[in-house]
Amino acid sequence: MTSMPMPLEAVPTPFPVFLDLAGADVLVVGGGDAAAAKCRLLRPAGATIRVVDPAPEPGIESLAAEGQILLLRRAFAPGDLDGVRLCYVALDDAAEAGAVVAEARRRGVLVNAVDRPMLCDFTTPAMVQRGPVAIAIGTAGLAPALARDLRARIEAAVPSAFGALASFCARWRDRVAAALPDRDRRRRFWDEVLDGAETAAILEREDIGAADAAMETRLACSGAAPQRGRASLVGAGPGDPELLTLKALHALTRADVVLYDKLVDPRVLGLARRDARRIDVGKRCGRHAMSQAAINALLVREVQSGAHVVRLKGGDPFIFGRGGEELEALRAAGAEVEVVPGITTALAVAARLGVPLTHRGAARGLHLITAHGADDALPAHDWRALAESQGTLAVYMGARTLPDLAAALLEAGMAADMPAIAVENASLPQERRIAAPLAEIARAVAAAGVRGPTLVLIGAVVALANAAVTPAEVVQRHAA
Repeated sequence: MTSMPMPLEAVPTPFPVFLDLAGADVLVVGGGDAAAAKCRLLRPAGATIRVVDPAPEPGIESLAAEGQILLLRRAFAPGDLDGVRLCYVALDDAAEAGAVVAEARRRGVLVNAVDRPMLCDFTTPAMVQRGPVAIAIGTAGLAPALARDLRARIEAAVPSAFGALASFCARWRDRVAAALPDRDRRRRFWDEVLDGAETAAILEREDIGAADAAMETRLACSGAAPQRGRASLVGAGPGDPELLTLKALHALTRADVVLYDKLVDPRVLGLARRDARRIDVGKRCGRHAMSQAAINALLVREVQSGAHVVRLKGGDPFIFGRGGEELEALRAAGAEVEVVPGITTALAVAARLGVPLTHRGAARGLHLITAHGADDALPAHDWRALAESQGTLAVYMGARTLPDLAAALLEAGMAADMPAIAVENASLPQERRIAAPLAEIARAVAAAGVRGPTLVLIGAVVALANAAVTPAEVVQRHAA
């Protein structure tokens, strides 16, 4: 009876490690092409490789002739595992492979049976080498073709000079450690090096002399003044981690402290440095975990302690995110602060719907408004101006007050059949879309039981979310 394959969700995530195999004994059982490939992979690690096979093929014979391996032309014996650190089994016969694996496991030797995932204690990743830098890609043995594809992508993306950069860092490591015994200051120092002239000299010009000179200057100035903190107000986008900007990702990987909102997707937060402190200061649907004044004070306090603080906000910090208030508080305290914009939800929603927020002849402007004011009430916008603007209206935080908002627009003269669509959890896997004319949109949203963050688009261009309508038809209807 054949066993059922393990469901993908039940496959455990492999734990990656880098083993020091210099001088260690590694046994390869088998003499074919797969065995030869493993031997070539092991040689740069400095392992002592013994191969056991009664009839080795030319690839193994060649490696033995070159002195790269010790070849034993006989069948496997249990004693071959004595003193062995790792064992690779590259045998065609499943029963023979299983017997070797069982013996290795009995002796506590980590074993890998080529192309037999269920018999493997470990998998060998696809690797990208840049001198002492090794990048390993693993798929738990389930998709080796994908690992090879990712390796090719990384090979193209990582310059060969990264090996020289790693050697440069290793050469300076002891001097930096002696000059900066404090671990946090030392880590920030290296962050600055990797963002600074030293790294540019190596990666862009391969000029080690210029890198050394820049390092001498930086190290000479590092011990005198206390470390100054700084803040980054970072837009996390609408939720999808792939919509995060590269600059936002860079800030996250450099942060000592991350203050984040409830609307920030956990996958985005997971991109922060592993040892960064994470503080939830979230506000959602009127339930405030921390007042804005308290958040401002916390930001200032953390920066003044010398930390690099990332204030991670859903969407864009300056669009209904109170980023301006936080920027003002930080500047008043004399803090160094940068703003990293994010993709605001209106732009993400429009892109996913295939709706141009402005369109010649149909929408000559875009208005971003909030429907969430003091005491959770609808703010007092100029409804007549909005109704007559002939533009697209993007309503943030609009689910609760949508009945009042729709009524205000209708009373101001906006057409009852104006297209509208509410999008809940935009860009996330659980995204929902509720489309209806303006006169009916509030009722439709209430009937759908919307609970998550919701953006509402109102305007003639919203009709384009229906693939049956062409841009020309939208322009014609709007003109009529």
